Amino acid sequence: MSEALAVSGVTKTFGAVKAVDGVSAAFALGEIAFVCGENGAGKSTLLRIAAGLTTPDAGRVTVLGRPLDPHTPREALARGVAMVEQHFALIDDFDAVENVILGFEPTRRGVVDRAAAEAQIRAIVADLGTTLPLDVPVSALELGDRQRLEIVRALYRKAKIVILDEPTAVLTPMEASALYAVLRRLADRGAAVVVVSHKLDEVEAHADRVTVMRAGKALFSEQPGAARAELVARMTQAIMGELEPGPTAPRGEVGGAVALSLRGVTLGRALTELDLEVRSGEIVGVAGVEGNGQAELLEVLAGAVDPDSGAATPRGGGGAITVVHADRHQDGLVLDASLVDNLVLGEHAQYTRFGVLDLPRMEAAARARLSDAGASFDLQRPARTLSGGNQQKVVMARALAHAESKVLVCAHPTRGVDLGAARAIHARILGAAARGMGVLVVSADLAELRELSHRILVMRKGRVVAELPPEASEEELGRAMLGASEASS
Repeated sequence: MSEALAVSGVTKTFGAVKAVDGVSAAFALGEIAFVCGENGAGKSTLLRIAAGLTTPDAGRVTVLGRPLDPHTPREALARGVAMVEQHFALIDDFDAVENVILGFEPTRRGVVDRAAAEAQIRAIVADLGTTLPLDVPVSALELGDRQRLEIVRALYRKAKIVILDEPTAVLTPMEASALYAVLRRLADRGAAVVVVSHKLDEVEAHADRVTVMRAGKALFSEQPGAARAELVARMTQAIMGELEPGPTAPRGEVGGAVALSLRGVTLGRALTELDLEVRSGEIVGVAGVEGNGQAELLEVLAGAVDPDSGAATPRGGGGAITVVHADRHQDGLVLDASLVDNLVLGEHAQYTRFGVLDLPRMEAAARARLSDAGASFDLQRPARTLSGGNQQKVVMARALAHAESKVLVCAHPTRGVDLGAARAIHARILGAAARGMGVLVVSADLAELRELSHRILVMRKGRVVAELPPEASEEELGRAMLGASEASS
């Protein structure tokens, strides 16, 4: 395999934090390479440097044998490097074609030639062996379609090296499988594919090469060969050290009083006569293909919208329920505020004396919350400067500090979080249930739902269509999610 992309002695420091520390690594054409490591290990920063999006303090990037000079995103893209970041860079009101060609519009006699662009995009989609709606607004697309759209846009721009940062974090297992089929086809046709992922099962199933990072350094980089399981075990130990087995929810029925109840809740076309119940001390998982009412369910529970009919009790706003939303940037954090402010967000009035903030007491509370979450950061740094997984730790630390709440609702609580942090968050969710809270977990990670839940509800078209035990297989859950199961709710 010929070398596509290489970083040599790359270093990058943000303030007092050395995010990348003298890293060298190479990625080849025709391969799917994974870059793995705990949150804050420097994975995303390294690949942003490789894509020309971040300038290193030292070291160099080589693309197809030539140094990346000037070190800019425009030059990287012109040389065939494209990066798909965690948060999609799509315009919701534009359709797929408009998003793909933006800035690269083909013209005919001075006018955008949409027909030519659409023909080229359809050829790329067909070549990838997938499908994609081209004439509807991006806001109407499922998350899997948006992820594929980002890849199509990269290929439209002649990318030969495609970097994806946590591409399956927001996808269901079926969507993730479909995405990896596309990526394998892309690699087989000669492209270099580089993937940042925390999901070790994906590494075991799909990696041609693995680079493991910790604390800004590359620990090792190698091809798995036939000994994939052994490599994954060694990766886990290299990344996290020895880990205790993950906690699991106690099985069997939970007999507490009803803590959360929805009866006949209808909201537009998103929710239709939805019934749902969670008892004190119980963890109920919610599975479903994205876009089947989960987001609207969270909005109702948070008190952000009133249902057209039906009732939900309790609802957000009165302290009885704490809701962790799916989008930490939009709904969980004030990115330019300090970690202190984010860790007590919405509670500043509790830390005032005679109208003045008691900063030492506020900082002590914020530090205690981080400590309980097993994390330690400079409390004055802005939330924006943390990695995505570390931002999630802050959001969960704040939510799990609300001991007065009777109900905890979590959407994708460990999305983008490394294995050790995920286990710590799971342990705290289980602890909340053990203290008598009712817990509702909405997640696209079926393994997470099976690990935590006393029972799993499947949502489709705004209704609960099935109730399954945590022992249910991914196949059973998938069939219910896709409407291929007659399981009764």
